[in-house]
Amino acid sequence: MGSSSTTGKESNHPSIEKATAAMHAVRLDDELNGKAVQVRVTQGNEPRHFLKIFKGKLIIFTGGHASGFKTIHDHDTYDVDGTRLFRIRGTCSDDVRAEQLPETASSLASDDVFILETPSATYVWHGVGASDLEKDMAANIVAMISPDASPQIIDEGSEPAEFWAALGGEGDYDRELDPTGAPFLTPRLFHCRILFNKRLRVEEVPHFEQEDLNVDDVMVLDGGDEIYVWIGNGATEEERAKSIDMAKQYIRTDPSERNEDTVPIVILKQGEEPRSFKRLFPAWDDGHWEVRH
Repeated sequence: MGSSSTTGKESNHPSIEKATAAMHAVRLDDELNGKAVQVRVTQGNEPRHFLKIFKGKLIIFTGGHASGFKTIHDHDTYDVDGTRLFRIRGTCSDDVRAEQLPETASSLASDDVFILETPSATYVWHGVGASDLEKDMAANIVAMISPDASPQIIDEGSEPAEFWAALGGEGDYDRELDPTGAPFLTPRLFHCRILFNKRLRVEEVPHFEQEDLNVDDVMVLDGGDEIYVWIGNGATEEERAKSIDMAKQYIRTDPSERNEDTVPIVILKQGEEPRSFKRLFPAWDDGHWEVRH
């Protein structure tokens, strides 16, 4: 019977914790006499078989623990005031996970379910677009996050004052809902660039993240109900024109029932990404290019 060891890496973990995880992977590999297959998994790109290991009980915290991650109730570097906000995501009982987010109203989204834990109460917030499956998954995982609490179920639009107070007050958040009847397809990202021979080279980017968007080229993102042609600030006019043609040819040859009449091609520039584009990525930072470029 084969074995495997997996190292998970959260996007904002200090380098010392990443190094420690790598050391543990080496130790486990030695204990298994080198027979384990090592798989590096980054936050937001967890494969289905990885999530199934946790049996719907994966909780991703912000920051770390001085105690060495021994208990989820050991509030250490990731919590200073007893208030925590978690977003519940998943498509079935096997791949559900809770991810801690900043405790502000802007973290909310109308098509998701959130758990808000405060020193005095725990709330399960149902967005108007949340599915029954998401609500059921949240009911299961809240018992792990706040085992001693009696959670209050609240619907979007019926929040008590205490709920908003814990988030620092009411504020704007993502109220856009997914269109009904949209094709349920795995998003695909393609990198388009002109080679020295003036031909367009197209390469698919597997397990993509925001950092994979190349600011010097054009990227084509298949979001299922829309095809996006993302123009990097450094892309040439030739790359732009040929990438748009590529997107049109891509949808014409699609083996599903999609076509140019039913799936619009959206052309957008770097820095002008709509919410429907951003949500196709595991995480999105509006200041990403301001910091790095």
